[in-house]
Amino acid sequence: MKTIHHLAGQGIKDTLAEDDPLVPVLETRLAVALGGNTRFGSLGLRWPDAAVSRAGDTVSFRTNDVGGYGPLPLDPTLDVTVITARFARIPEYARTDELRQSRLIPCADQAREHLLTAPIPMDHWLTFETTINGRVHLLCEGRWHVVEGMRAEVIDLMARRSSPTFPASRATDEERSYRKRPACHPG
Repeated sequence: MKTIHHLAGQGIKDTLAEDDPLVPVLETRLAVALGGNTRFGSLGLRWPDAAVSRAGDTVSFRTNDVGGYGPLPLDPTLDVTVITARFARIPEYARTDELRQSRLIPCADQAREHLLTAPIPMDHWLTFETTINGRVHLLCEGRWHVVEGMRAEVIDLMARRSSPTFPASRATDEERSYRKRPACHPG
């Protein structure tokens, strides 16, 4: 999932200020997508920079009370439909505020007691691309960006592919040990 961020990072022309007049239009489109409607673009999930190093250790996720309906039942596959199903229950006008108040935390155990990071705003886990007046706008790490040229086309292609899933396995002690060994064999 980190790929989306790197591709976008090379084609980002501008990061929009929170008071940019285009932000309310983008937020309205995001609210529609949060409800599961792909009319303006589809949502994607990605590991934010603050959590990507803990992806291999993650067994489950913990969330706060999202939309007044309790925690989200997320497993390591990070299925975006679980998120859109919850946000579809929230009035459209309140979805983006709720998104920014929601937190997601990777955990190292099924009981969701061993937290691997501090709480991370849920809008840092989502990506959303939409086109307005021929310009691609990308929500990534909770900020709106304008994407240009060939990178905009790549982002558009990435948005139209199916959401990837993450394996539900954890690295064993043997695998961790193997990863730490220096590369001492030519090849």
